[in-house]
Amino acid sequence: MEGPVIKRTTIAVRKDLLDQLSALAKERKMSVYALSNSILEQAIEVIRESESDRVIVSLWRVHKILKDFDAVVVPSHFMDKLIVELYRLDKEKILAAFAQLGRDIGTLARDYARTFEELISLSTLFVYFFPLKRIELKEVGNDLKEVTMVGVGGTIEATEAVYETLREILGSYGVTIVNHTISRGLIKVTVTSSRS
Repeated sequence: MEGPVIKRTTIAVRKDLLDQLSALAKERKMSVYALSNSILEQAIEVIRESESDRVIVSLWRVHKILKDFDAVVVPSHFMDKLIVELYRLDKEKILAAFAQLGRDIGTLARDYARTFEELISLSTLFVYFFPLKRIELKEVGNDLKEVTMVGVGGTIEATEAVYETLREILGSYGVTIVNHTISRGLIKVTVTSSRS
């Protein structure tokens, strides 16, 4: 059985990247050739599938965050069903649990995003991995900003639970919600910030 065809070419690489590649190859006890081929092969596959060369960094950042948060990813329809059942049994208790989750996330999130704007930017990475379809931030004047989240729950109960989490996360950044609209899968909040 024949191995892959090897074709030689020259690829220009910044010196700092070449130094890092060489150090990593040495650390992994691999040749620079083997490591660079592995990296390129994986990168090409991910970029081809996602149509973005930034998705690799995004994947890694989200992976690190989920690991630090000790997160468990479950199918969204299962989570929606669970929330609806718990909401029916004790609405106040389930909303309080999601509010506590928001406080916990707000505390941990500061390691990754120091300001509200950085938090919104970071949250857009999660669009790749969760039912969340879109997060937008826009200025609406007089120190007011509008945050729109689309795809946050398949039921109104799940969306309300996510809202409680969001409210507490924003509160940990000194951001106050002055107006909100919630419907199944959509949260739109107008916020003002006392600090960033």
